[in-house]
Amino acid sequence: MKERNTATHGSAYTPNMDTPEPTRRSNRALGGLLLTLLLPPIGIAYLWRRGVFRTRGRVLLSCVATMEMAVLLALLLPTAELPQEAPMAHLPVAVTIAPDDGIVTALSNIDQLLAQQQAADAAASATQEPLTDEEAAAQHAAEQEAILNTIVYSVYSNAKYYHAAEICGTQSNRRALTIREAMNEGMGACKNCNPPVYTG
Repeated sequence: MKERNTATHGSAYTPNMDTPEPTRRSNRALGGLLLTLLLPPIGIAYLWRRGVFRTRGRVLLSCVATMEMAVLLALLLPTAELPQEAPMAHLPVAVTIAPDDGIVTALSNIDQLLAQQQAADAAASATQEPLTDEEAAAQHAAEQEAILNTIVYSVYSNAKYYHAAEICGTQSNRRALTIREAMNEGMGACKNCNPPVYTG
């Protein structure tokens, strides 16, 4: 019975199934082989997804495609080595080489420079004529007037002292006024921040 069935249909397939066409199988195998050789990653994926060959054939083609990719990468990567040069010291173009004799370092003549500066200061003070009593009194009055117009700071209510800055210790002094105004209100100078004091 089996022999008759096989003889009748020409294969081991049941009568309800169509016999696969050999051309379709050969086309898939040829396409998978070409893809694997020309585009190895796509070809390997095609072989394993479609199951074109048996497992042994797929493994063999995958190995061949992997070796082909490795050879292509080795050929594409640059093999020429960059030229190596030993480092050499070069002087910039704008450098002027100092002579070996008579080199003066930055601090070798400091004493001479200080002596010259002191002599210049002494000469400047000697040329100034001493102020007369009237000129000295006028200068003192101008300095005291400048002190009276100096801005100082205090609290708004019950202030006893005026301060040099808005913050003195932990106290915040928001009110700005002149020393003249502070003295008119009976305030004294703070002993902690030492603001200017009018001496008359």
